[in-house]
Amino acid sequence: MNKNIQFFVIFFLLIINQSIAQTSSQVDATKLDDNRQPIIYREYGILPLPLENAIDPENYFLGPGDRLRILWSVENIDNFVTIGPTGKLIIPRIAPISVLGKTLGDVDREVNERMRKVYKSAEVSINLIRFRQFKVLVYGAVNKPKFVKMAPVSRFHEAINEAGGLQKYADPERTVLIRQGNSRNIFLKEFLLNGDLNNNPQLTDGDKIYVPFKNITPDQQEDYMEYDNANKVLVSGFVYHPGAHYFRPGFSVKDYIALSGGALDVGAANRVKILKKDGATTTLAYNKMVEPGDIIEVPETYGSILFGNTGIIQALTSIATLILAYQATQR
Repeated sequence: MNKNIQFFVIFFLLIINQSIAQTSSQVDATKLDDNRQPIIYREYGILPLPLENAIDPENYFLGPGDRLRILWSVENIDNFVTIGPTGKLIIPRIAPISVLGKTLGDVDREVNERMRKVYKSAEVSINLIRFRQFKVLVYGAVNKPKFVKMAPVSRFHEAINEAGGLQKYADPERTVLIRQGNSRNIFLKEFLLNGDLNNNPQLTDGDKIYVPFKNITPDQQEDYMEYDNANKVLVSGFVYHPGAHYFRPGFSVKDYIALSGGALDVGAANRVKILKKDGATTTLAYNKMVEPGDIIEVPETYGSILFGNTGIIQALTSIATLILAYQATQR
C-alpha cells in the first residue's frame, strides 16, 4: 500500500477511535453477576449505595419502596417489610400506618406506641435496610435525556452523569432543579470547584432536572421549566427553537420539529428519538406519531461529534494539508 494512503488511513482511524472513546458509556460497577453477590443483595439486584454519612432517622423521610427490618422483642419476630406504592406500612397485629411525610424516627415511635397497646412490654426496633428508588427526568443539553433511577441519598450531579453527562453546548451555570412545580437554579461549577453541596442537592421523588443550551433565551428556558407531561410535547436537542408545544392530535415528530424551527445543520433529524412518560425510548422516530408528555430529542450529527465546530470540509482540508506536508518530508 502506498505510504501516503497508509498515513491517511492511520490518521483517520485515530480520529474515529478518539471519538468513540469519548462517547462510550461507562460500565456500572455496582452490577455484578448473581453468583458474586452476597445473598442478602441478590433480591435487589444491586449492591448497597455508598453513603456520605450515617442516615439520621429524624431527617430521613420514608416513601414507597423503602425496605425495613422490624424486630419484635415479645414474639422474637424478625420481619422484612417494603412500604407499598400508596405509602402504607403493613405490620401484623396493628392497623396499616401511612408513612408519607414522616421520618424513620416518627414511624419507629408510632409503631412502638401502637404495639404497646397490644403487648404492654413490647419493644420494636425498625431499621432501614434498603433505599427506595424513584425516577428523575433529566432533559435538555445532556447526552442521553431520559428518566434515571435515583435514591434519596443521590445528588444532582449523579443524575446528570446517569443521563450521559453534559453536552458540549450545555450551560452548566444555569442548570435547574424542578421540584413540586417550583424551580431552583443550581450552579454546578460551585460544587465542582468549591465543593458547595448547596449546589449539589440530594434528590427526591418527582424531581426534574433541566440543563439549558448556551444560546437559549430566557423565554425558552421558562418554556422548558413549565413543561408538564399531561398536555404538552417537549422538543429538545439540536433544533433552532427548542421548547414545549401543546399537544396537537395527528401531529408526528417531524411536525413538532418544524414547529421548533427545524433541525440545525449539526442536528441529525434522521436519528431523532422519543422519550415516553414511562421511560421507554423510540428510536428512528422521524415519522412516528406523538402522544402527550413525549419528549422529542434531536441528537447531534456524527460529523459534528467527530470534527466538532470545524466541520467536515475543514477537517478534510486539514488532513489533506498534513498529507502534503508528509509528502514534502519524503522527497
